[in-house]
Amino acid sequence: LKYSILLIIIPILFFSCKKNDNNAPFDPAAQALIDDELLIDFLQTHYYKAPENNEPFGAVDTIMNNETPLFNQVEIENVTQDNIDYKLYYLIVDEGINETPTRYDSVFVKFRGFTLDSIKFDENVNFLTAKGWQNMAGGISGGVVNSGVIQGWKYGVPHYKSGTNTTLPGDPITFENTGKGLLFIPSGLGFGIQNRPGIPPNSPVYFHIELAKVVRADNDDDGVINRLEDLNGDGEVVDDDTDKDGIPDFVDTDDDGDGVLTKNEDANDDGDPTNDDTDDDGTPDYLDPDTN
Repeated sequence: LKYSILLIIIPILFFSCKKNDNNAPFDPAAQALIDDELLIDFLQTHYYKAPENNEPFGAVDTIMNNETPLFNQVEIENVTQDNIDYKLYYLIVDEGINETPTRYDSVFVKFRGFTLDSIKFDENVNFLTAKGWQNMAGGISGGVVNSGVIQGWKYGVPHYKSGTNTTLPGDPITFENTGKGLLFIPSGLGFGIQNRPGIPPNSPVYFHIELAKVVRADNDDDGVINRLEDLNGDGEVVDDDTDKDGIPDFVDTDDDGDGVLTKNEDANDDGDPTNDDTDDDGTPDYLDPDTN
């Protein structure tokens, strides 16, 4: 399967040495504190309103008549990224009933993204287009590796479960019992210092999410799913490159660079290259250049 990679896909770029317009070094730790203050203020002054009249999502609006603040309803995930502590806030409207995604999977979603001043910057409001497919792990395009969706999605979307496809023959694609909610994301887990259309640098954002389907992705179709390509166990697959050829294993069809495709290093022919170790050295054949 090929997946549509929309706005929230970002290349592997880090901000540690980036400077702002005043030529002062950017301080991501300080920005994380600023973002959290902004998010808390937003959550304390806004409430969630359920969808009406078949709208794809509910709404987030300013409290006017003693509505329940979002701050009283959200849950918090503490995230440490590049030695910086962040707080990701999420609201579960409906949990969903089926599969829970991991940060390595592909997901089929509706979504709508806003800045905290309620400027909409992107959306997918139905299940009729490829835009709904998001590859959480990342990919490679034109020789450039990207790290997939923003970190706020990688940590946030796994709080929901997929639904059930109830599409009838000849009808539009429909799902029931999907996972629904909102993610409130600090800029350090979002788009960071990048100046993107509709999103100023260092802007916290929030997303309405509806999770319909989860696919255990295998980006390079080598018989090893993305999750198992995370050899160092750090939650990312873009930094695992067994043969040091500059192509991460999850998009490398020959992980160990021995000239034999990973999918063909399946000695017992069970479709799983991970359980074949011909020389019993503890390294599977597909990661062992001495065995092919």
